[in-house]
Amino acid sequence: MYLIYGETRQVSTRGIVSLNARLAARLYAERYPDRVHPTYEVIKRLDSAYREGRIPGTRGSQSGRPRTIEDDIVLQEREEEPSTSVRMIQSRTGITKSSVYRILKKRYQFHPYHIQRVQTLLQGDYVKRVLFCRRMLELNRQDPDFFHKVLWTDESQCRRDGYLNLHNIHSWQLENPHETREDRSQYMFKINLWTGIFNGSILGPVELPPALNGENYLAFLQHQLPTLLEDVPLQTRATMWYQNDGCPAHYARDVRAYLDDRFPGRWIGRLGPILWPPRSPDLNPLDFFIGVVSRIKCT
Repeated sequence: MYLIYGETRQVSTRGIVSLNARLAARLYAERYPDRVHPTYEVIKRLDSAYREGRIPGTRGSQSGRPRTIEDDIVLQEREEEPSTSVRMIQSRTGITKSSVYRILKKRYQFHPYHIQRVQTLLQGDYVKRVLFCRRMLELNRQDPDFFHKVLWTDESQCRRDGYLNLHNIHSWQLENPHETREDRSQYMFKINLWTGIFNGSILGPVELPPALNGENYLAFLQHQLPTLLEDVPLQTRATMWYQNDGCPAHYARDVRAYLDDRFPGRWIGRLGPILWPPRSPDLNPLDFFIGVVSRIKCT
């Protein structure tokens, strides 16, 4: 329910709203500091609507409520709970779903954006992420082409059972054929895929050993990566940066020694010249690409 109905009436019965709406707004802010504070104009309109029976759920209320009152009610509901639904607002206020939708979508241009799932972070991760971003932005200020010089990399896994979304699989029949599709076999296998992005171009995907470790990752860097970079001019490779995240294979001693030699002072990763913040796949452009590639390769 619109939270200032009752509270506004409490100050109104003492004559405060009628005499001084600004004072009522100030009193509301002091009494409920953790809530969104209505302006004195909203309090005046609500008090007037209450007295005239135009507030939903009050005695004497009728259909055909003034549009401005409905606007204030719906907007306050959205302000207090942005993830609420049109149906929930209707349930709490009595305003029809079509009116709630019209106010939010048509009149005030709100859009119901979907919530995105992100990596769970630990307490110390936030500072590391900020320091990393500041360092990257500083390098970009020094060299406006810096981000075009970074070879971003990531690995993903394809599994035997792939990505099965039954919601999009149908069988149009007159009667239920009880069709099935095999899933979750006990004989599992997985494929590791490496992918890179450099200056807007995709490198790979390249299949890596199923169990990635420092030895076979080093072999990939020494033998397969140079082949992937054959079309990149030598002058460009001389200033290239290499990024990988913090999985154990990436910071094996021999791997770090090779990266120090091949990309001196120009690689990003765990224990590297620039530290990659843990649990931060969303800071890597590959995170927005490799999921689609995995689905194409695995289905």
